[in-house]
Amino acid sequence: MHVLRSTVLAISVTAGALFASSSARAHDMNATVKVEPTSVRVEVFFEDDLPAELAKVIVTSSAGAEVVTGTTDDRGVWTFPTPVPGEYTLTAKCIGHTTTVQFSVAGSPEAPPVSYTGERLNKTVGLTIGVGGLLGVSAVFWLLRRRHRE
Repeated sequence: MHVLRSTVLAISVTAGALFASSSARAHDMNATVKVEPTSVRVEVFFEDDLPAELAKVIVTSSAGAEVVTGTTDDRGVWTFPTPVPGEYTLTAKCIGHTTTVQFSVAGSPEAPPVSYTGERLNKTVGLTIGVGGLLGVSAVFWLLRRRHRE
């Protein structure tokens, strides 16, 4: 009887350890970086697509200088202004997990400022033409409607 209890206890402990370790197994954390003209959008998430809420994010330049830091929101998203062109490293940390993503900001050619150099109508003249045109069209429809009734 004592041997049976010991065997059952050993099997139970072994099974418990196996199941406990598989359910407590750590999952990976990932991040995506989307560089837009005016901002950079960072999304930090675990491999099971759960957002990494309140993850600490650090962006460093290729020289190793810290460029900007921040924290993700409840959706695992953080946005910051686009830095100057160059190579960067993003490091995100959340509840014992860390992920690193390399990204680059490409230099955009400076577009010349757009300006209109042609003639511009006086505002008063434009309003007069617009109101006069509306009144003229209204008068034509009124006359046509009146003739149609007669």
